[in-house]
Amino acid sequence: MVLTTIVVGFALVSASAQAATGADWQYCLAPSEVEHKIYMSDWFQVRGTSHNADSAFEQALDRAGLRHDAVQCPRADDEHSIAMMEQYAISFNRKMGNTIVHVPIEQTR
Repeated sequence: MVLTTIVVGFALVSASAQAATGADWQYCLAPSEVEHKIYMSDWFQVRGTSHNADSAFEQALDRAGLRHDAVQCPRADDEHSIAMMEQYAISFNRKMGNTIVHVPIEQTR
């Protein structure tokens, strides 16, 4: 389980390092290692230079009473790339025995 977090975390850290310029794409996820679940949002378009999706997703999880570990919201330059990143995270976590749980996130942008 720790390996899952490390591998996915590494991919997300490199994706999050990109600066948000113009419009880019993002989705959020948060593992619950104790429950063997990964909570995920759909991907969405982000406009502007600052957006706090991590906090919004964490609040959505907390309001729903879902126990979770660290929230991460990777970014990509285009819709195709973010879709591929999300699909990889889903596939990888399913192989590791984690259940994928969709959690809607309200976007203000």
